[in-house]
Amino acid sequence: MYFLVALGMTLISLCLYLFVKTKRNLHFGILTIIFASATLMWLIDCIASAIKGEGFLSFEIPLDIWISIWTVVGGLIFYGVMFLILYLKDRKAKASE
Repeated sequence: MYFLVALGMTLISLCLYLFVKTKRNLHFGILTIIFASATLMWLIDCIASAIKGEGFLSFEIPLDIWISIWTVVGGLIFYGVMFLILYLKDRKAKASE
């Protein structure tokens, strides 16, 4: 379930990156990379589970919902920190000109 959530967030952030190219200062490319790497991580976890003989996808409701929520929240927090750093860097560069 968390693999599918990460894949969905990757597709959403990719659409934002592709269709909102005029707003380069929002850095949606970073958001896409964050969720794409989370998707890759969960894909490797799913493959490892399948090799062990477990199911490829897990749908254990209480645990998988929390993992999915923390994946989305963690990615958004990391994006927020990166956005803030890049925003302050751009602001400082404009002020020094």
